[in-house]
Amino acid sequence: MSTDNLGVAASLDKYGEEDLFSMLVRYGLFVGAIFQFVCISAAVLMSSNESLDAGEDEGRLIDEPAPANANARRLHKIRKLEKKKRR
Repeated sequence: MSTDNLGVAASLDKYGEEDLFSMLVRYGLFVGAIFQFVCISAAVLMSSNESLDAGEDEGRLIDEPAPANANARRLHKIRKLEKKKRR
């Protein structure tokens, strides 16, 4: 390559040389992406192992009584309807 081509290429470089901060951001993004990939793959692999055990637990969950929140919601709905009837 001739020096003219290098001069033209350098003049077309919009950002100039990379400073320390931009290198830090770039490598930080790479490290963050790798960390996210590891976390997601671990969650997928661990959930597939737990799905085998979940079949045994489902029978116990069905026999349990309804939670207190369901009763509270029902009572709230009844009170709301009674209040509406009074109007």
